[in-house]
Amino acid sequence: MKTRLLLSALAATMLVSGAAYAAGTTPAAKCTALTTQWNEVALTHKTHAKFSVAQKEAESGIKMCKANKDATGAQAIDKALNLLGVKPAA
Repeated sequence: MKTRLLLSALAATMLVSGAAYAAGTTPAAKCTALTTQWNEVALTHKTHAKFSVAQKEAESGIKMCKANKDATGAQAIDKALNLLGVKPAA
């Protein structure tokens, strides 16, 4: 019984801390993280039916990130990852 209570408390703490981390992430940091994730995903998803559309979206997002339009850029990369069925890490 104590083990279940402890595991439940641990799981709740992890959920709260994860949400707090995500809320504290700057748009620039999110851009960097999503760009890195995209570069890794692009290597393994080239045969995906929606890859070319996702690639254009990601390239647009990366370009926006480089132009200091971090929030818009991150959204575009996020969309590209979702097109491939990949959950964005940031």
